Amino acid sequence: MGSGRLEEPNSSGGRKRMLYSVMILVCSLQVSPSDCRPETAIDVVRGPRVASQAQCGFLGQATIARTTLAPREGQEYLKIVCRRGEA
Repeated sequence: MGSGRLEEPNSSGGRKRMLYSVMILVCSLQVSPSDCRPETAIDVVRGPRVASQAQCGFLGQATIARTTLAPREGQEYLKIVCRRGEA
């Protein structure tokens, strides 16, 4: 089995490691979760780059837990987004 890392061939035939960027979005309750994106969010908190989607989810939750980041009750909600990019 593989290492669990997502890798794709690069232009020189080698392998490049794919990383995920952690983003926490603060969105209005009037915006559906499927429409809550960095472009439509009230605020965006950028987190670290990680090697897997699982790490992205865990670090997103940990970031929320250790900060004062909280949505205004009845007005906003938080959404963790994992965006894929290259190392």
